[in-house]
Amino acid sequence: MGLFNFKNKAKEEEKVFQQENLKRLESEFDVTKALGVKKYPEATQFIYDKERRCFVVVEGPEDTFKSKNPYIIDFDQVKDAYVEVEEFWTEKPGKFEIKEPMQNSLKMGDFDKVFWRYNIFMHIETTHPYAKHIKYQMNYNTIITRISGLRLISRRGLELHGEYKGEEIKKQAERIEEFAVHQQEAVGKEKMLNLVTHNGPDNMLDRLAVNYFEQKFVDRMNTVSKHLNRAYRICKILGKI
Repeated sequence: MGLFNFKNKAKEEEKVFQQENLKRLESEFDVTKALGVKKYPEATQFIYDKERRCFVVVEGPEDTFKSKNPYIIDFDQVKDAYVEVEEFWTEKPGKFEIKEPMQNSLKMGDFDKVFWRYNIFMHIETTHPYAKHIKYQMNYNTIITRISGLRLISRRGLELHGEYKGEEIKKQAERIEEFAVHQQEAVGKEKMLNLVTHNGPDNMLDRLAVNYFEQKFVDRMNTVSKHLNRAYRICKILGKI
């Protein structure tokens, strides 16, 4: 049998598999819960059926996902599940700023002058014939934050770059939550210090704008933690914790 015949046979087998998968979606799959960002209709969701012990990963809301015929994967087919965090900095806060070259060259004195960016990716490795390694971005938009400079020790962002499994995911989420609390306190102290020393913008609107963005940066740290907690929950659902 020639190479093209093998390819055609594989395509036919996958087509039959997809048809059977769609029938199973329509007749068997009952949504227990969809885990993902609900704010954006195009965001990727982890949708699972607790009773039948299976799940799908698909872009879009849970009420329309079956029309996309995503592969149903059984919990027993999951070999591993973990989360990956991408952390890098840029000099400007723009949404589409590209990663600065020489990421490791940033000096400690500049840690609080740049903008730290985060993307959180969920990885699921399976024995499914057509979905052996699922990787999707949990946050719809890159999370952009800044570390306050009013601290004794400067930090290189949230120091979160890497891959995490099991209980380590939960530990990192709790660490970021705690760090956000300290940042909230630092923002408050900085605000009081500026009032006493008459430092910062003279214009009231400018001061309000600064305070608004400082609070936003803290909120975004908590957003990172929320995604990690969601990843931890997914790993737990899949029996990988």
